[in-house]
Amino acid sequence: MDVYGDEYFTGGGAGYPDYAAESIRLVRRGRGYARKLKTFLKTGRLLDIGAANGSILQGFIEEGWRGIGLEPNATMAASGKAEYGLDIQTGDLESFDSVERFDLITMIQVVAHFHDPKTAFKNAKRILDRNGHLLIETWDRDSITAKVLGKHWHEYSPPSVLHWFSRRSLKDFLGNEGFDEVYSGRTLKSISGTHAKSLLKYRLGDLQLLRLMPDRISFPYPSEDLFWALYRKR
Repeated sequence: MDVYGDEYFTGGGAGYPDYAAESIRLVRRGRGYARKLKTFLKTGRLLDIGAANGSILQGFIEEGWRGIGLEPNATMAASGKAEYGLDIQTGDLESFDSVERFDLITMIQVVAHFHDPKTAFKNAKRILDRNGHLLIETWDRDSITAKVLGKHWHEYSPPSVLHWFSRRSLKDFLGNEGFDEVYSGRTLKSISGTHAKSLLKYRLGDLQLLRLMPDRISFPYPSEDLFWALYRKR
């Protein structure tokens, strides 16, 4: 849990230089995913894992979902309550308990951070409704960038990132845990210049060229590095 302390959300490096500054962009991403899911699901009760300050959850709510968040960092959870009035509980999925059942559990860039993925997904299956779904976005270890860069890949950053999946390996893993893939695709996202510079500085050092990058311009994230997938509880 200490890995995801306040420094992770404000200190840069493998984390975020200022997570709150990305809020508007993240709310849009939540809305975008909610719109994608309209092809497959009716709106219902949602649990957002690794909710941080609730921005992605807020996007889903703006598209008609009802739900709560789960976030290990107490400061971020409190921020979501203050900013959006959301119910964000403090904890992790591996130990989360609820008598309530959910129609959808979202894990946006979260599965790579689980300390015990098997326990996490067993618990997810338990608290999902009978026809419940998982929405997952994560990094693709089979991407061209990952294969070329190896341990220098920007998403190879333990101890905050512990697991790397491909679309096939995640499908196989979740198949063994009682989930069937409904759909998968590539993820389109952008990050701020501030965040992009922070990530590059973490990998490349404080190069003079990076100082020339504008903070306020959005930069496209390499889409082939990411994928999203929807799974149905078997």
